[in-house]
Amino acid sequence: MNIVLVAEASTKLQRAFKIWGLSFLVGVNVLFDAFSSGRILLRNMKRLHIDPSKIEHVVLSHEHWDHVGGLGELLKTNPNVKVYICEGFSQSFEDALKDRFSVEVIRVRDPLRIAPSIHSSGQIEGRYNDRTIFEQCLVVDRGEFVDVLVGCCHPGVIKMVQTVLERFGKPIGLLAGGLHLLDKETSEISRIVDEIERLNVKRIMPCHCTGREAVEIFRKRFQDRLIPARVGIEL
Repeated sequence: MNIVLVAEASTKLQRAFKIWGLSFLVGVNVLFDAFSSGRILLRNMKRLHIDPSKIEHVVLSHEHWDHVGGLGELLKTNPNVKVYICEGFSQSFEDALKDRFSVEVIRVRDPLRIAPSIHSSGQIEGRYNDRTIFEQCLVVDRGEFVDVLVGCCHPGVIKMVQTVLERFGKPIGLLAGGLHLLDKETSEISRIVDEIERLNVKRIMPCHCTGREAVEIFRKRFQDRLIPARVGIEL
């Protein structure tokens, strides 16, 4: 089962123009996050020969604009999807989605099977900008290990990795996505990289909000176990 990076943005210039976030396709019918721009999301799908009408499930990591912004354009193309949100998402988000598109919205609290071998981690609670935030990641069961896709890791990447290990009981073969280390001090980044190594994450593909400095530290530590992020890469 392939994982494809459909859209990704990680530079300050991109963020200034509201081009930010990420989106992964797992298999042919599960989309994890919807990027910030539906126009770019659908354009990339066309270039990658991805048929949006085959998508049946959209899992949103958290409620921020850069991970949900492209959803509307996708639903105009294909309204026949189930949308999975954390139980802690605002009611206004769900109401607006149902009012505009009449889609089925599923609130997730505990780990949930989305499709064969594809699961939500269940919501993970954290603090961001002095507010409670809820986030879920996507867990792809490979048999002896799991691959983990993350949106922004606002609750903390270590907490999210530990939660997946506790809830699924398998080692992590791949950790891919935004690790939210963009504004961290070098010493803090190094400490987090140490801990990710200690937790025995085999491979890593940091992108989006991870930050250039953090990516370089991961590159030096993981060497050929780091996968450079680029749109269209298959994992």
